Amino acid sequence: MSLIEESVNTNDQAFLYLDLRPDEKINFIVRHHWAGFLGTLGLFIAMSIFPLLIVFTAHLVLGNNIGQYLNIITTGLTGYYLFLVTFLFGAWINYYYDIIFITNERILNVNQKGLLARDVSELSLQQVQDVSTQMDGILRSYFNFGTLIVETAGEGTADQITHGLHGYFSVDDLPDPNRLARVISDLHRQITHEDD
Repeated sequence: MSLIEESVNTNDQAFLYLDLRPDEKINFIVRHHWAGFLGTLGLFIAMSIFPLLIVFTAHLVLGNNIGQYLNIITTGLTGYYLFLVTFLFGAWINYYYDIIFITNERILNVNQKGLLARDVSELSLQQVQDVSTQMDGILRSYFNFGTLIVETAGEGTADQITHGLHGYFSVDDLPDPNRLARVISDLHRQITHEDD
């Protein structure tokens, strides 16, 4: 599956929750870049290895006496790894179902929060004042993903503070953010020219 989909069927039942306007059509569906999930995956692997190191150290210290504690160790490790798998599954759901929709009128940011909850924030393309991108680090540059920041005339909707901007819309780990910035700027120009 492509991370940036074009030519989307707006009548698809999956998009009913977006409450699109009558002449509004979806131009792009943008998913987060897979490399943005590597940090969570690395944390999961580190947390998976850590208890094994503790058990190995306990085996070295206790020697043959570790057999007395085998039931307790097995129960503890089972609960711990069940928690880890649940954590990874929840993080993957949040990553996979966070989607950006760019229509001919708005930018819709669908922020998945757990299995059954999501926030949908929107930004009218008419409010766009400036579009910029941030791609810092070797990983982001190599895999071409980064943060898209859209400066607006209204209030900000991002979690982080970006100095110098009164209102902004910021989304992390998007693929090809420079292309998305150009697309948003072009759509903004089209809308403002239609209004003139």
